[in-house]
This record gives sequence, structure tokens and C-alpha cells, in this order.
Amino acid sequence: MPLYEYDCPKCGRFEVLQKMSDAPLTRHDCGKPVKKVMSASAFSFKGSGFYITDYKKQSSSSCETSKPEKKKADAPKSDACASCPAKSTAAA
Repeated sequence: MPLYEYDCPKCGRFEVLQKMSDAPLTRHDCGKPVKKVMSASAFSFKGSGFYITDYKKQSSSSCETSKPEKKKADAPKSDACASCPAKSTAAA
């Protein structure tokens, strides 16, 4: 069940565990009207290895042994680009 947060003008903010199908609260235990507040939800990752398998940084030794990539030379443009209407409007 979700935890909802409400704001009471007399008592301040408080949380209530409610079903999603329950109607929102209108009054606090003190009798004052309350307003539902948007708050950040909390969550946790369960299970083993979530961080290790998905977000582990590469070790520095594997970076040093990898070969640097060669830069590819710009490929010459084909003749089709010379007749492109976008090229003539860009030059104008």
C-alpha cells in the first residue's frame, strides 16, 4: 500500500498508509481540513549484484590495455549532395 503525505495547518505534515482505491483524507484527527501533498517517493533496489552488474566502472588496467581507435577520415560527399536543395538555401 502506498504512503501518502498530507498537510494540516495546525499540526503540520503527516503520512498515512492508504489503499490506492481509498478516498483522500479531508480532515485530520485534530478536526482541521487537510490538503494532499506531492512528495518524492522512496524506493530501494532488492537483490544481489544490481550495482556490480549494471553500473560498475571499468578498472584502470583494462583501459590501459585497450588500443586507441583510429580516427576515420571524413568520407567525400557524393554528387547527390551537390544537387540537394537544402545546400543551395543554406548557402544563400
